[in-house]
Amino acid sequence: MSEYKDVYMRLAAYRKRIGMTQEQVAGKIGVSQEQYSYLEHGITKLTDQNLKGLLRLGWNIDYIIAGIESDFHNTETEIEKTLNGITEEEEKDFILKLCSEILIEKAEKCKLAEEDSIWQAEVTLTLMKDMVRSWKDFSMCRCLREKLQLSQIAMAEKTGVGIKKYRAVEKERKYPDAEMLLTFYDMSGYPPVLFMDFYDRRILLIRQVWSLFDKKERDRILKFIDCIKNIL
Repeated sequence: MSEYKDVYMRLAAYRKRIGMTQEQVAGKIGVSQEQYSYLEHGITKLTDQNLKGLLRLGWNIDYIIAGIESDFHNTETEIEKTLNGITEEEEKDFILKLCSEILIEKAEKCKLAEEDSIWQAEVTLTLMKDMVRSWKDFSMCRCLREKLQLSQIAMAEKTGVGIKKYRAVEKERKYPDAEMLLTFYDMSGYPPVLFMDFYDRRILLIRQVWSLFDKKERDRILKFIDCIKNIL
């Protein structure tokens, strides 16, 4: 079971690693230097707004919460570069979903490149299938709750929050705070950033699955996507 003290220790270590002072970070996320110091010493805990501010700075929330060094949410893939030229949102959304379905199908049929990322391939694909089924309505918290076969009340109890707050987080009207993210990570092993809806998680999952393929398979998939673009 993870402990919150590891979170604030990593917060301090990460700041020092990138060469920022407490005062500089505090100014960027909208708190005083004293308030930020409290966060690094565990006197107060990282709120959803604190985390949102750190994400805007480009900080690796996965590392701060769970010690995960991977930073795949900052690495653009060839698929995204191909999609960048599409201006119509409905067309882009259609191709994005089609890409997701193709990646799942290919990953299940072909021999994957050696996996050295934070997820096992099976876990990655299972989550992506859940995403494709829900697509625009996708909720990480609901996905996890249904996987564990728990009620919203039970999930609220496990995360140590009231039912009203939990429901707001599941409906993605509110970000989870650091303690909730730590609990979600312990329950699922999923990177905490996926629970925050700060980035387009469809893209994040595509990036993760894309990393499973070797160059030959990637080239084949990109050619197929170009054909679909030309048809549309």
